[in-house]
Amino acid sequence: MSYVFVPKDFKAPYQVKTKHFIIRKLTVNDVELDYKAVMLNRVKLRQVFCDNDDWPSDDMTIEENYQDLLEHQMEFDQNEGFAYTILNPSEEICLGCLYIYPFPHGVYDCRVFYWLIEEANDLNATLRSFIDNWLPTSFHLQNPAYPGRDMSHSEWKSIVQAIKNSR
Repeated sequence: MSYVFVPKDFKAPYQVKTKHFIIRKLTVNDVELDYKAVMLNRVKLRQVFCDNDDWPSDDMTIEENYQDLLEHQMEFDQNEGFAYTILNPSEEICLGCLYIYPFPHGVYDCRVFYWLIEEANDLNATLRSFIDNWLPTSFHLQNPAYPGRDMSHSEWKSIVQAIKNSR
């Protein structure tokens, strides 16, 4: 059987509200709030997707951020990946982002990355619990990988390489 991230006719949730945060599809309309959160937390973000990443650069512009959000928006619309902004309940502050990406190499059915601004670090456990319950019920993804969280990025690279070598 070949890998299917989500069915072609799948409609990802656009928005979910909890008492602690709102998770909503990340779009270009979020550029200002997202840019502020990204730039204020850029050093921390360089460890989210891999060790010592260069994103975001110290001189990233709001236009570059807009282009990133446009790409995420198109991926979402085409069911290629799902990027969400995480907002405070009043929708005035971007608390972080959540990314759900395919993993077509077996073992895991998706890769999940998320980050929160420093001021929202106390929500980490609440957010993780939410994601762990939300993925199986809303996305039918049963076995997510959390690179950089449940395993180091170097361990993740080793897992991916081992899977690719076994084929």
